[in-house]
Amino acid sequence: MAIENDLNSAQDLENIFLGLRQRVVITKFSQTVQEYVKSSNPDIILMGLTFKDKKELEFVLELRRDVITHNIPILAMIPKEDANFVANQKALGFTDYMVKPLIKQPLLDRIHSHIEEYKFSESSKTRDNMSFIVVDRGHGRVLFQCRANLKRYVFPEFKKIFTPNFLKSILAERICFDVRVVPELGKEEVEVFERVMKLFMGHEKVVFIAGRHMGAFIEHASDDEKMLVFMAPNEFDEYVKMEEQKIEEQRKKEKKEKFAKDSAKESAPTPPTSLGDVKIEIPIGGPTLPLTSEEPIISETPPETPPNSDSTEKPPQS
Repeated sequence: MAIENDLNSAQDLENIFLGLRQRVVITKFSQTVQEYVKSSNPDIILMGLTFKDKKELEFVLELRRDVITHNIPILAMIPKEDANFVANQKALGFTDYMVKPLIKQPLLDRIHSHIEEYKFSESSKTRDNMSFIVVDRGHGRVLFQCRANLKRYVFPEFKKIFTPNFLKSILAERICFDVRVVPELGKEEVEVFERVMKLFMGHEKVVFIAGRHMGAFIEHASDDEKMLVFMAPNEFDEYVKMEEQKIEEQRKKEKKEKFAKDSAKESAPTPPTSLGDVKIEIPIGGPTLPLTSEEPIISETPPETPPNSDSTEKPPQS
């Protein structure tokens, strides 16, 4: 991959690479080119420098910090000999440099040499069993970066990693497999991944960052509902942001509905009290109330004169 903003230099590169069997991509430097580099995983990067934009150097340092691209050889194409750059090129993240204008055969020889050295270094790491799988856990997700031949190295390691306790510990986290740097991926590998997904029964989705292997997943995957495939990490990050935004909006909606429901309860009028619910308590020793309205409190008829009583009034004596 060649990254060159100068139109004349880009045209010179096209003429140099014309007719080669290798797939060559020539692009301009932009904010999205870093993700493109990660997804395409080139064998070498040619970086055109102007010495005027510090973002060019920041871009190279960022590639060196990324686990996918940190070992890819980067050849600087500089406009003129610069002693300061030559002295610091390694610290800045460059593997080598050449001064423009570039000559075809010396450039091709330099590219071939760096690619062979890079491939030998990577194969040595695989033979030494250094890092078939890199597990990156954080921010609510678990990322498994597969860095070697899947059938020979990676799949056997899954048996050691996916223990019952480990699977239980990641139930609440997003699961993601990054397979951009594996050398080969076809129907058989996709079928193995679909069997591996069954280990994550508690997860609705399993994510794959496929890079150049995206076509294999699209062609051979049968479980489209559970498998989410992205070309590059930034696409996955955008998906995560959208999902988190949906959850937050749903949470706010439920909170708003609950608040409205509680407010409605507080403002509802108090129902009238039934007479049957009223209790009258009479203190002990107080006046006795009649049981019914038919029993008068005071009798209207005078009491009868008792029999054999002397009811004749005696006249006053003179």
